[in-house]
Amino acid sequence: MSLQNVISERPELRPLMRKGQVWSAQQHHPEKTQALSTGYPELDRQLPGGGWQPGQICEIYHPQAGSGELSIIAPALARLSEQPRWILWVAPPAIPYAPALEQAGINSQRVLMVHPRTYQEAAWSIEEGLKSGHCSAILGWLSEWDKQHIRRLQIACQEKNAHCWLWPQREADTSGSPAPVRMQVRRNSSSTLEVNLLKCRGTWPGTPFTVSLPQRPATPHC
Repeated sequence: MSLQNVISERPELRPLMRKGQVWSAQQHHPEKTQALSTGYPELDRQLPGGGWQPGQICEIYHPQAGSGELSIIAPALARLSEQPRWILWVAPPAIPYAPALEQAGINSQRVLMVHPRTYQEAAWSIEEGLKSGHCSAILGWLSEWDKQHIRRLQIACQEKNAHCWLWPQREADTSGSPAPVRMQVRRNSSSTLEVNLLKCRGTWPGTPFTVSLPQRPATPHC
């Protein structure tokens, strides 16, 4: 049954659709800018457009620090660090190890870190970074998770057609999220990473799959 038929039979869904509170997995929104390859063919095949779509926040969930949560975006960061703009890190759990970033091809001179004192300051910093237009990417580690805040961040991300990845420091909320992309990552070994797409705008979530990591992936730890 098509979405329009469902809405015809359930008119109470119309206000929710107008507010953007109903997500249609088959509804594809053409992007203004070409997707940025993830650097992993296995992941590119799973993402609509063949990579990270600008204007779409991605929430990444991981069991613990060092589970490949940064490795999954390291190739994309390497490409983005070629731009004369900042890669903004908000509330990282540890100081990025500059030699490892450089080894992964990421220009550490383009990395700008913000260490907020509270969750509210962290959310504000991410939103302002998105709105500024001076950042090629925004990375945020949120100690809390608030659906209204994620919605605000997604609006700012979409308006600036920016790249933004968030690592909520909690399990994924099963009630849903305004973020167009949500995934779980877990390192299987030194050379493979398991990825589970929980939500992906433009397609249905599939089964977990593995990606092959470079021999020396970047890590945010000292």
